[in-house]
Amino acid sequence: MSMTNETLGLEKRKDKSNFFVRFFKYFVPWKGDGAGEVVRKIIFVGSIVLFCSSINQLTDFLETDKETLEYSAQIQSLEPDFSDEVNIGGLKTDGGAENIAPESQERVVQDWAKDLLKRNKEVIGWIKIPGFCNSDGKEYINYPVLQHEDNDYYLTHNIDGQPYESGSIYADYVVPVDKNGQADNITIYGHHMRKLGTSFTHLAEYKSGIDFLKKHPIIEFNTIYEKNQEYAIISCFVAAINETQDPNLFDYWRYRNFNNTDYKFSNWIENIAKSSWYSVDIQCDPEDDYITLSTCSNEVADMRWVIIAKKLDEDDDKEAVLASYQDKKDKDIYFPPVWRNVWGNSRKYLGWAY
Repeated sequence: MSMTNETLGLEKRKDKSNFFVRFFKYFVPWKGDGAGEVVRKIIFVGSIVLFCSSINQLTDFLETDKETLEYSAQIQSLEPDFSDEVNIGGLKTDGGAENIAPESQERVVQDWAKDLLKRNKEVIGWIKIPGFCNSDGKEYINYPVLQHEDNDYYLTHNIDGQPYESGSIYADYVVPVDKNGQADNITIYGHHMRKLGTSFTHLAEYKSGIDFLKKHPIIEFNTIYEKNQEYAIISCFVAAINETQDPNLFDYWRYRNFNNTDYKFSNWIENIAKSSWYSVDIQCDPEDDYITLSTCSNEVADMRWVIIAKKLDEDDDKEAVLASYQDKKDKDIYFPPVWRNVWGNSRKYLGWAY
């Protein structure tokens, strides 16, 4: 009897609505639902909407990343051929024919730079870390260097003047790199893009230890007035950017031309030696040329990872320099207070994508 009643009940409900109506009523608030049932259904519907929105955002994000990586590869493919000219000191020669540009006269733009300048007249050079490559054999750091009238524009724009999340590699604007000369020390900026890996992201790998530095100690940097110039890394360190982080702030980015007032060479060389995670035996003088690479250091908020290199000349014994790299003990390194508050007086490397 009870089985018959149950069967009759099912048949009766089946007659009233089909499967799709019952399915719809199970998930969507319906007349006659209790308060708890309404809440359950609202939460479920909200979850479905949120899930769909997240999938859409993830798709857009992945598509944007793909486009960014493709554009970055396109820009790197513009790497010039530096082999068609010979540049020695102030002399520029092509196939034996001299084109002399003595220091007393304007510097001459080299042929390798002319196509880049057609694309963007604010190109001032090219930077590359040779042999520091991805799985495809392409260098991670291999970019044109630009210079605008401020230090903000190329944070968000590419070489074609379009908005671009990775920005561009660019030189400090205060001292122009032009036909009349350049700063003693050029600061070159680039984003740390975490897992995306573009721009200056992979500079973080120099935190991994002395073995990595020994494998990649040379940076090639040429302004548009020179070629085949090599810089040996002389210092790698974390730096604060304001006095709330470090009362004894080392404002490394302001040491452009070494003078006898606020930005003496002696103060600069002392600070980079004190802060460096590594040591190297190389003679450094105020008459030498230097570059400073600056990017974010994400182990502590609002800090910078800084790499400084000196241009090698004929008086430098390159092999001796490279053989002299040594790990410094943490107790011998100056860490800003904001760093010590998090990691103590010790180095920390959490991976290049951190």
